[in-house]
Amino acid sequence: MIFQQLVNEDAGCLSYLIGCSQAGASIVVDPARDRIDEYLRFARKKGLKITHILETHTHADHISGGRELAALTKAPILLHRESRAVFEHGSVADGDEIRIGKIALQVRHTPGHTPDSICLLVTDHERADEPWFILTGDTLFIGDVGRPDLGGAQAAAGLYDALQRVILTLDDSVEVYPAHGGGSLCGRAMSSKPGSTIGFERRFNPSLRARSRDEFVDMLMAGLPPKPPSFETIVGKNQGLIPLQRSKPRPLTAREAADVLARGDACVLDLRDPATYGEAHVPGALNVWIESPQFAERVAWLAPADARLLLIAPGPTDLDRAVKALTRVGVDAIEGFLERGMVEWKSAALPVESVPQMTPYELSEWLDEGRDVVVVDVREPSEWREGHVEGAIHLPMLEAAKRLAELPADRPKAVMCAGGLRSSSVISVLERHGLRNCLNVTGGMTAWVKAGLPTTT
Repeated sequence: MIFQQLVNEDAGCLSYLIGCSQAGASIVVDPARDRIDEYLRFARKKGLKITHILETHTHADHISGGRELAALTKAPILLHRESRAVFEHGSVADGDEIRIGKIALQVRHTPGHTPDSICLLVTDHERADEPWFILTGDTLFIGDVGRPDLGGAQAAAGLYDALQRVILTLDDSVEVYPAHGGGSLCGRAMSSKPGSTIGFERRFNPSLRARSRDEFVDMLMAGLPPKPPSFETIVGKNQGLIPLQRSKPRPLTAREAADVLARGDACVLDLRDPATYGEAHVPGALNVWIESPQFAERVAWLAPADARLLLIAPGPTDLDRAVKALTRVGVDAIEGFLERGMVEWKSAALPVESVPQMTPYELSEWLDEGRDVVVVDVREPSEWREGHVEGAIHLPMLEAAKRLAELPADRPKAVMCAGGLRSSSVISVLERHGLRNCLNVTGGMTAWVKAGLPTTT
């Protein structure tokens, strides 16, 4: 057996190529749109032909690369028969077996995360007649289970039954490889480990320790994170209901970009680091640093719906990386990019804005002096509970745009996250909605704690 896990560390997406060297054939499971070249290159390197493409479920966090890979390899796409995909594909059902030479992949239907979710029990008959590992899709993660996004409590109950019927009946030695890991929005407490075993998850995964279906459902539904706003669009594209596109951004002069923005249906996406963005940026620009964790997912969440994007990148390679990453999450409406960035924009005497940066020490002094400042903490609830600045307003990044009314418009707002990246993104969102007088706390809570400054829980 040839087994290769391909990891997108920023997005937490995992895909797999499994091949039989004797047969010269392979299957790609959960192909990502931005990894097509890697599958082809790896298969070619190992002397394999990609003969099957399979999805463990309809993904809602990224665009599948299945159809593009199928067009290049002529391999059929296999989906569970509960899938609502309208493009050409083959169907599989519970108990079906896919053979790749000496390798057998048994399909197990595990509805819950989605109605069409499946797991794949993989056996290498050259090695043994018992399953070696299981590809769990978004049914079971390392340290967590899938979100029941489509069906609520009823789907959560179905997930409990699927786990009991398929997963927990397996031997402890069976290895576990999911479709997502740490960094993904598809779960809440996923580990960044690339794999695990049934025995380890049975013992340490909190979701598998529920003593009843009701306890499991209550645990899963409590504090369920909000669904990304791009959820429906990505699902529609993965089902073939919305056409797939490829962005081809064109170079724009500063004046051309200003004209596009004047129409009112475009937004600048500034890919530079928070400090550089803070020095000078296009008014209304959204700031998500290209090096940020979950870069593309943050853009998909924070960018205005249906807006055409104009990119400002630190360099040409960053531009290419951004377009490729955004394509993966279905952000295809990229109008163009500022060919000479902020240098030409300022030379053309076009308006600029800035975001003051302040250190944790400076914020601490302001608070000690009783100066008029509101601390806004944009971290996730789990981070907030571990410790925060006393008196701070908790406004998680993904909820900022919907909860603007909770922030005072007339007072200075010191915005902080763990390190200063999310806070800059949130400030850019707040300013797009007309909320001014924001300061970015550089280094965030990490620097605050390192400096020995007080926190409360």
